[in-house]
Amino acid sequence: MPINDDMPLADYLALLAQISPAAHGGAQAYLQAFQQRCGRPVRTAELRRAMADGDGEPVLMGMIRASHLRDSNALNQLGQRVTCDRRSVR
Repeated sequence: MPINDDMPLADYLALLAQISPAAHGGAQAYLQAFQQRCGRPVRTAELRRAMADGDGEPVLMGMIRASHLRDSNALNQLGQRVTCDRRSVR
């Protein structure tokens, strides 16, 4: 079943913050890195797919873990691995 942009990104991020501050922080870092590297924002549906498909998009999942550990060096390194390929955000 396809995931649609049925909710504003800010609302999705607010839900993540309620569920898991680490997931929210990792997602925020991922969004920022994607914007910087790719020159466009991630759509809500793309972020939702990156979170939910299979085991999740590996860079995003790593950023969530780094956020949980408060490891800014890992967040920076992972940010350099964000790709603009549509498959990277599924």
